[in-house]
Amino acid sequence: MNVEDKVRKIIADILKVDEKTIQEDTAIGDIPSWDSLNQIRILAEVEAKLQIQFTPDDLIEMEDFSDIVETVKLQIGK
Repeated sequence: MNVEDKVRKIIADILKVDEKTIQEDTAIGDIPSWDSLNQIRILAEVEAKLQIQFTPDDLIEMEDFSDIVETVKLQIGK
């Protein structure tokens, strides 16, 4: 499973939506359940499952699916 698929699954599981709902430009607020609290849950779960740690700047700048994926790739060096 690649980074995109892992992040998509985490987001879909937390938001309780089908993975197909999460597109490259899907952002916080695009899905009713993707609010600020679930954003924190998503990012914490991504850190835990992928064994990485975001910086405070990363946390502020990640606003959509592609932002999260790109930040994860930078963290794991892919």
